[in-house]
Parts: sequence; structure tokens; C-alpha cells
Amino acid sequence: MKRTILGMTTAAGLAGGAFAADLAMLPTLGGSWSFAYDINNAGQVVGEADLAGDGATHAVLWQGGVAADLGAIGGNSVAFAVNAGGQVVGASDAGAVQTAMLWSAGSWTDLGADMNASGSSVAWDINDAGLVVGQASISPGFAKGFVWAGPGTGQTQGTVPGYQGGANKGVNNAGVLAGHGFFFGDPDMAMMGVPDGRGGWDESEIGPVGYFFSMAHAVSDAGTIVGLANDGNGPWNAAVFTLDRDNPVLSLGTLPELENSEAYDINEGGVIVGSAWDNDFLIEPRAWVWFGGAMHDLNGFLDAGQTDWQQLLSAEGINDHGDIVGYGLTTSGQLRGFVMTGVVPPACRADLDGDGDSDTQDFLAFLNLWASGDGRADWDGDGAVNTIDFLAFLGEWASCR
Repeated sequence: MKRTILGMTTAAGLAGGAFAADLAMLPTLGGSWSFAYDINNAGQVVGEADLAGDGATHAVLWQGGVAADLGAIGGNSVAFAVNAGGQVVGASDAGAVQTAMLWSAGSWTDLGADMNASGSSVAWDINDAGLVVGQASISPGFAKGFVWAGPGTGQTQGTVPGYQGGANKGVNNAGVLAGHGFFFGDPDMAMMGVPDGRGGWDESEIGPVGYFFSMAHAVSDAGTIVGLANDGNGPWNAAVFTLDRDNPVLSLGTLPELENSEAYDINEGGVIVGSAWDNDFLIEPRAWVWFGGAMHDLNGFLDAGQTDWQQLLSAEGINDHGDIVGYGLTTSGQLRGFVMTGVVPPACRADLDGDGDSDTQDFLAFLNLWASGDGRADWDGDGAVNTIDFLAFLGEWASCR
């Protein structure tokens, strides 16, 4: 999640790893495996894990490394996203179908039933105001993107009218939607929806026109959308959707030896996470993080002496502190969720334009703010713009160079 994405280059590994990160393995619900999909700024993690005995899979909320079973209507369930208030969304088996779910304050709501959805549905994301997005058939035809703001409010939105089906995969705190739509026989097209001020959304295509395949998976509060795209043939790569008609996609490339990549999440520092894999599936997938203009293999941050992990396979979510969640393969051959911290360098507050560098442009920008008495130049937060603020900024600016 970043104001702008600048200085992007082709993907590159982090040779040797700059330092060892802290990596925690997430417990199961008594079974043998777990997957983590999202983390909020409070450190709450959601995903799924198997139970002992019957092999069922349930949605999980981990807090402080302790797993809480969120339950299911029947059979299996999964949690895909958690907001700042600890509300969780995902899906649960409900008879012969899967239904979109909301877990909040110790209880759950069957969103599919509330929306009178036909067939299966799933909730992919939730913002801090409790706006839920996903895919469901609540209007004639195939499942399309939906938004839900409370009991009885579910509506088909986000999928460009005319498309046979679609999904909303992400929503930010301004209510902007990110997802994709499809016609049978044609590649998916990345889409977004912007609140129209009248209780609806204005939908638009944001992927490349022509025979292209593209999907949007997440949108930052600043409106940066990430996902994947290709030309409709061969591998696809993680991408930032620029919303520029002439150059709609900025490709992030992939990791060495691997052809495909996808971006799953982005935080407010512009840090992006995802996974990469090869076409022939001869090499295990690898989790990655994008910062500083390059894609870094998360496995390069593992301590060379660690004995818990064979490979980190996918990075699924990241919070604004740079904490990353996903799943990997342990040395004992189990798939387990993880929380990785200490990978992303702390952002420099003096990087005013958010391009990853503390440079002359940032210094001149601050100087203009300071000279005009702009409140943004109150660097020490005492309510006054004075020489102390200038010196404080100068010290921080110099330390980041």
C-alpha cells in the first residue's frame, strides 16, 4: 500500500540474505497442517488448519501464537481476511454448498443465506468499517462480485456489467473494490469498483485490453492495486495495475528459475508479497516480498542454521509493520503457516515522496513546507513549525541516506 510505486526493476533475488528474520510456525487445531492468509496491524492472523481425528478443516484466528477454532456450519471452513477490529471473513460448508461467512465478537453470520445466494459463495476481504466483499450468485446468472454492509444489504457490485461472472478479491477503507470478471472461453480481466456516492459502485476494467489474462487481488488505502497479468499465453507475473490506459500494467517479474508469479497483498508502505513457481512444477514454489524496487525470495532471509523449514512456499498477507504471513513446507514434510518479521527495512519518515529513497527531492519538499509554515513540517508534533523541526527533519533525512 503506497502512494506511488517508483523505481521498479525486474525481479532479483536477495543473494545470501541480508540478515536472518524472525520466523514463527503457526500451530494446528490438533491435526498436522495449517495455512495463514492474512494479518492485521494488531498481529491477529487468520487462515485454516486441520483438526485431530476426522480430518476436517476449520477457520482459525491466531493471537499471540495461540489458535482459536472459529467453527463451521458443517464440515470445513476457512478464513481469508481479518480487519483492524478482529472481524474475520471466509467461507464454510453448509450442506451441499459453501457459503460466505463473517465471524465477529464470538458469533458468526451466514452471509450467503443473508443474501439469498444461489449455490456457493465466499467472502474474500473485509475493510475496517465491516464492508465485506466476495463472490456470490445473488442476481440471475453465475456468481459475481458482491458487497455486504450489514443484514439485508448484500448486492451485486464490482463486476463490470455484461460479464458472465466475477469476484471481488479486495476492498480498502475507502470502499474501493479490486477483483476480476470473466466470459467463458476468454481470459479473466482485472476490475475495480469505486463508490459512486449513491450507494453503488462504478465498475471498470483495469487490465490490458485484448487477449490478456489479469486478476486483481488487493487494493491499498492509497488505491494501489496488485495482482497478476500476462498476454493470454504462457506464464503470468505479479503486477501493479497503474490505471493508465496506455500502460495499464507494471510487471514485477518473477524469481530466478521460476516462470510464474502472483501478488497477493500490499501494505501502506508499498511492500508487496506473493508466490512464484515454475511451469513444470519441478521446483517447489517460493514465497517472495517486494521492496526497494526488487523481488526478494523470503527463503533468502532464513537463518542458514535453522532446521524447521525446507521452503517457504507462499507469502499471502502483510500488515503495515511489515509482518508477513503465509505457509511453507517443514523439514518433516508438513505444510504449516508462518509469521515472518524483521524482513522489511523500516520506512524512513523523511522519504516524503515514498519512492524508497531519502534524497534531494525530499529535502526540497520539506524545505518548501517548512518555509510556508505548513503543519506537515511540524516534525516534532508540538504544534509549532520552527527551527527545531528543521533540524529534526535534517537529522532524520541524513540518517536515512
